[in-house]
Amino acid sequence: MESLVHPHRYADALSARRSELQAQRRAAAAPRAALRAELALVTVASRAELPVALRVLRESTAPWLRAAPARLPALLEPALAALRSAAVGSARAEGEAAVRRVAGSLSGLDPIPAALLGQAVAEPHPGLRSPGAGPVLPALPPRVGWVEALVRSGGGGAVRVALVLAAGAPALGLTVAGGRILLPLTVGLAVAAVALLAVHRRRAVARERWARWVDAALGAAGAGLRAELDTALLTLEQRAGPVLDRLAADRRAAIVHELRTLGGAEDG
Repeated sequence: MESLVHPHRYADALSARRSELQAQRRAAAAPRAALRAELALVTVASRAELPVALRVLRESTAPWLRAAPARLPALLEPALAALRSAAVGSARAEGEAAVRRVAGSLSGLDPIPAALLGQAVAEPHPGLRSPGAGPVLPALPPRVGWVEALVRSGGGGAVRVALVLAAGAPALGLTVAGGRILLPLTVGLAVAAVALLAVHRRRAVARERWARWVDAALGAAGAGLRAELDTALLTLEQRAGPVLDRLAADRRAAIVHELRTLGGAEDG
């Protein structure tokens, strides 16, 4: 009885091994497609993190917009450079991990030896050779002139009110000894009010302009970062493609050899 069972077990094991090898052979037929799918997930994850980081950076500029907006360029430039370095560096690290996963599935080695990958993940992307390089910021907003601030503050209306008060002062009893109208005092108060309004409005307009400048800077930085992420991962895919092709060809050759050793059909 035992002599009859062993041949069946051997045949089942042989058949299972052939099926396993044929499945591995099919998986090794398109290594670049597997890598492209992995890198697509890295791209989606990296792009999803960008708006969050930019929103946090935008919120951090609020105190400076109120207190010292002119300092924003000096503060925003290194912050954007650090964000760029972190975002692209993180995406590239995740991309390299994807290359190693695909290569490991082809070679059966985990972790994959660096020697097998060659320069696929060793050479940094050109955009990362200067990780501290600053972004290109938009042109600074123009200064708000006093005339513009006066017009925006509605100061002309205040002057007209002062003149009306001066003209109607006798009817209101605004006279002093000698019958002279308090015109200098009235006009002086009006001018002081206009000056205060102009100062307030000048600061408000400047804050509005700097806020638009920050939004433009962050928008341009976000667009540039998305393009750089895509370029970095595409470069990684192109560099790793030939390495994965070689590993896949070696794996397919080993599978064919084993299938021939086991006997039976090689195609699956």
